[in-house]
Amino acid sequence: MPKVLVCDPIAQDGLAMLKKAGFTVEEVPNLTPDQLEKKIGEFDAVIVRGRTKITSTVLDAGIKLRAVARSGVGLDNIDLETAKKKSIQVISTPTAPTTSVAELAIALMLAVLRKISFADRAMKEGRWAKGELIGSELKSQTVGVVGAAGRIGLEVARIAVEGFGAKAIGYDVIDVTEKARQVGFRAVSQLSELLSESDIVSIHVPYLPSTHHLIGQNAISSMKKGSILINTSRADIVEGQSLLAALKSGNLGGAGLDVFHKEPPGDGWEKELVLLPNVVCTSHVGAQTLESQRLESTIVAEELIRTFRDK
Repeated sequence: MPKVLVCDPIAQDGLAMLKKAGFTVEEVPNLTPDQLEKKIGEFDAVIVRGRTKITSTVLDAGIKLRAVARSGVGLDNIDLETAKKKSIQVISTPTAPTTSVAELAIALMLAVLRKISFADRAMKEGRWAKGELIGSELKSQTVGVVGAAGRIGLEVARIAVEGFGAKAIGYDVIDVTEKARQVGFRAVSQLSELLSESDIVSIHVPYLPSTHHLIGQNAISSMKKGSILINTSRADIVEGQSLLAALKSGNLGGAGLDVFHKEPPGDGWEKELVLLPNVVCTSHVGAQTLESQRLESTIVAEELIRTFRDK
């Protein structure tokens, strides 16, 4: 029966399914790249999250490898081209974190609008900062969703409109007119239109060469003065130093960030960005809910079982 290497911690639900189906499952977290390269040759499949990099070197060493499973959405840690050349199936779980990431995006909006992190920090320091805590209601905002055709972007728009009564604008490279009609947001065909009209811009596109610095200096400068940027997707979709400059100058009113160029952020401009009082940060936890983790795990198991049953 197939032998599966689990390189990063995932919920046990899916691993129990694999074992029940006859798979041999070996959990070895925190492997270094060299250790992974030496070990991968024993296995028919490997399961990773975002930490482990499945490079061309690893794939070349995986002489028995038939499947790479990513418990999560992004595939930027897997050499897809080499996997394709070697006929190694790549599995991911794009549906699993839809609710958890969308809810985090909304939570970041609320945290920035109501200055929740600042208020909490002041209380813990013994300061009653009520006079500094005039905020805004999400209901009064126009939420611009970049990537409105995707599951997460669409859910963010739905929650904003149906849950809070906010207005929403959606943009994507594919036509979102019908989805906009169903959910109740306005579709636009140009990113520039969304940026210039939104009070909050929330990013929900995959990281690709075409989306690298999609929100660059020109895009950031075209946003409404005092508006808020939310990023729960990938850091390099935003040109970080331009974001920092806009926040420091007051051209942008705040940001909510779950993703960073270097994780965890190091010294330099990104540390300065994290420490700004009008920036709320979380440590790439979009999919870190019990519900999402369990669903990711079981989807991975179902797909691996199907893959090896069909071959």
